[in-house]
Amino acid sequence: MYNAVTDRRLLGRTIKLTSMCLLLSIAASCSGSGDTEKANALLDEAQSAYEARDYSKVMALIDTLKSRYPHEIDVRREALHLATRATEGLSVMKLQKADSLTAVLGALGDSLQRQMKYIKNPIEGYYVASSADPARFIGTNGLQGRVSPEGNFYLISSLKTKSVKSTSVTVSAGGREASTSVVSHDGERNDRSMGAEVITFMGVECDSVGKFISENTDRDIKLTFNGASSYSMTLPSKEAREIALAYDYAATIRRFKVASLEKERLSRTVDIARSQASRTFVEKDSTK
Repeated sequence: MYNAVTDRRLLGRTIKLTSMCLLLSIAASCSGSGDTEKANALLDEAQSAYEARDYSKVMALIDTLKSRYPHEIDVRREALHLATRATEGLSVMKLQKADSLTAVLGALGDSLQRQMKYIKNPIEGYYVASSADPARFIGTNGLQGRVSPEGNFYLISSLKTKSVKSTSVTVSAGGREASTSVVSHDGERNDRSMGAEVITFMGVECDSVGKFISENTDRDIKLTFNGASSYSMTLPSKEAREIALAYDYAATIRRFKVASLEKERLSRTVDIARSQASRTFVEKDSTK
């Protein structure tokens, strides 16, 4: 009697569990079908964005698809292929812009170079504005902008009128100013043996001064030699224009190099994206 009652109870529980499992299975099946539809809807939206060349939107939609529907393997596989095509499209657009920029900077650099002249030097040659005279500059009061063969801007300061034991210079105009870094007297870059105080300021030591002069050639620029004491004068407008030309030429060379490197990087990105797109291509089953 006990066994019969127990068996009936076990049978009842088994039927209930079976029913619950069946219901859960049906619910899961329905949920899966709904997820597939939603995932496909996102994929369709991403495809439309791709056709509209809105590649950033494509990537955002596919990221959403992957995070929301991690189990929709087939849809995700198609999305992966579309993502590689979008990456290719985005990279091609950037490459076209980079190509245009390098062309513009190349033309600008050529134009500026025609206004420069190359000065041979036993240590290292350099470029100056065509109107500049480096041989006569040393022993005068003023600044001269130069550009190395690699395209690096640097400044030479020369002070003869007064000994201030200069170590830096400041330029000012319109209530603003810029200064070089301090270069201590060492007999080389800061030399006082030629009857004048001559300092060579390199790269970041003088970049702010070159930029300031380039932006203020239409103003009277005050030049101050700083040291144990100071000496101020008006920077000759001719020197200001020559420095601005040298600075702009160096800046253009620098930008051209950066743009060229970016162009090469984007070219490699396009090649990689195309290779990935060919490997991730999914042939749709026409019977479905």
